[in-house]
Amino acid sequence: MALNSCDNPHYPNPEGERGTLSLTGMELTAIDNSSIASVVIDVSQFTVNVRNSSDNEIVATWTYEEMPDEVSLPCNRNYVIEAYNAEAQASAWDAPYYYASSQVRIYEDEVTTASAMQCTLANVKVSVSYSDAFRQAMGDDVTVTVTMAQGASLDFSPDETRMGYFGYIDGASTIVATLTGTVSGIETLNRQVITGVEAGNYYNITFSLDNE
Repeated sequence: MALNSCDNPHYPNPEGERGTLSLTGMELTAIDNSSIASVVIDVSQFTVNVRNSSDNEIVATWTYEEMPDEVSLPCNRNYVIEAYNAEAQASAWDAPYYYASSQVRIYEDEVTTASAMQCTLANVKVSVSYSDAFRQAMGDDVTVTVTMAQGASLDFSPDETRMGYFGYIDGASTIVATLTGTVSGIETLNRQVITGVEAGNYYNITFSLDNE
């Protein structure tokens, strides 16, 4: 008996057999839990990719708004469906990165239905603030440099109101905030270290005077 079907691992796709991935049930949502009140995100322009698990190659891509009801794919293969709002960055201002993924396997002449996915914040949100007394004592030259994984950094000026976002890398879960400048007329170097940082969390780094 010739074993050349799409279910034979030695012949992963000998005759170009295909199966169908149904996307009609793949409702995509996104939520930001980094604030006190959860924020629901518009996902219409999120990118949806289908990747071949074996080589990570993108075999289909659309915006969620333009995603078809179904797509034909080579069978006897595993695929990753991923959705995200933008390309991940090591560090950037006001750049939340929302991401979700799921896995499917496609079989010959069968329809595989993708499940719903919810994107969540996949990078780290950071802000810098000062106590009232510290703000009164600090000079205009104060800068706080926040550094995270692999040296990615952002410089926060005293009047910075934007949120900083840092890419999260497994094993690199430390934030270092270094303040330099004049405080109470004295050149100052102050460093705060936050360990155990996790993706999806918001960290507000606050500087205050020792006697507060």
